[in-house]
Amino acid sequence: MTRPFLRTFLVVTSWLALSGSAGAEPHVIMISIDGLRPEVYREPAQLGIEMPTLVALAREGVSADRMIPVFPSVTYPAHTTLVTGTRPADHGIVTNFKEGLNWYLDAGDIRSQTLWQAAKAAGLSTAIVTWPATYGAQVDFLVPENLDLEASNIPELIRDGSTPGLFDELAERCGPIEIAPFNSVEAGEQIDHMTTCFAAEVLRRHKPQLLLVHFLDADHLQHSYGPDSPEAMRAFERIDRSIGRLVAATQAAGIEEKSVFVIVGDHGFVRVHTFLNLNAILLQAGFADLVDDKIELSRGIEVTAIGGAGAVYARNPWTARGLESALREVIDRRYHGILEWIPAIELERMGAFPGARVGLAATPGFMLVSLGLPRTTLPSRDLKGMHGYLPGLPEMATGFIARGPGIRQGVEIPLIRQLDVAPTLARLLGVELGRADGLPIAGLLEEPEPAESGP
Repeated sequence: MTRPFLRTFLVVTSWLALSGSAGAEPHVIMISIDGLRPEVYREPAQLGIEMPTLVALAREGVSADRMIPVFPSVTYPAHTTLVTGTRPADHGIVTNFKEGLNWYLDAGDIRSQTLWQAAKAAGLSTAIVTWPATYGAQVDFLVPENLDLEASNIPELIRDGSTPGLFDELAERCGPIEIAPFNSVEAGEQIDHMTTCFAAEVLRRHKPQLLLVHFLDADHLQHSYGPDSPEAMRAFERIDRSIGRLVAATQAAGIEEKSVFVIVGDHGFVRVHTFLNLNAILLQAGFADLVDDKIELSRGIEVTAIGGAGAVYARNPWTARGLESALREVIDRRYHGILEWIPAIELERMGAFPGARVGLAATPGFMLVSLGLPRTTLPSRDLKGMHGYLPGLPEMATGFIARGPGIRQGVEIPLIRQLDVAPTLARLLGVELGRADGLPIAGLLEEPEPAESGP
């Protein structure tokens, strides 16, 4: 064996042994900032905001210029990819809503193995405080996410899904929990207030080795006021202070030196001004009818529209004949430059909208909707910001920061994929994650010095 080959062999085997070791007992705290854009920690001064916690974490660890989301670039598919390393078509959370405007709530809807399952199987303690699709998640300490748009008893719904006794235990320390329905502008800040205090208490009291946390208000206010609005910027500053409280909680718990903070986002944001009605486009293509001044889709045709993304399904093979050519002809003739056609084979490659005959992606400024109104375009009015667009769109880039033991220090990388986060954290935790499409990114992790060898 030559010396160069032996040196490489020893480096690799030593790194694998170290990264797979549970002896260090790391505490991995993954915090999602919904709607996080990289400029928030790369260029906060240009945005007129102060983000001392994120800036410090980025300076002391690894940070990315951008993280590439999945498609559609919306909250629930993205968060499930972050904990599975698989694409939406594989993990099963293909959009935000399971039916109508009912969010995916149940962890049982996730078809891929999750980080919390892998950690639990390895004997590590696990906790979740506000994370999408986690009702029924088998963790030691659970406070699930509930973004019901109309219910008046959100705290009770969250309590009902929490680990028995945990919600009341935490609320006793944090004070009365008040959360409005999620269609209220104040709901995001109210949820984040609960999440901050609950997560800090879980860290101090229970010291989980894996903790997942989701902050919502920056996304909520970017939708309502626009991506660069003062309201959205203040939300980012509040979240930065909340993360600072979680760092302080690890200090109080005596686990700071063993804690890895991983800050992630789910998508970027663009300003919007106009709704683009897919039902009206299907009417023009001959796959819908106008009945009593209302659009009715042809039998077997179904439409999904979410933000900048959409898909058309043809459940009836007879109806499907001619759909693609007719729809494409209309799009090329009337919507070129504002609506992009995505063939089924490309959807399959991206793991998006399984079973759809065609996918659609809007240009920034436009948002796709599915309405019975016989109008192709409508003003977005109170909705000022949106996401869901193709992952390669620069504005859809989100953020990534990691800092703590086992993470390289002072490193800036050009990009990382959402797909790679879960496999990388599994390697850091020393656990086996089931089949994943993503990769453990070895260059983010500290490598041991190679052992000295003889001739």
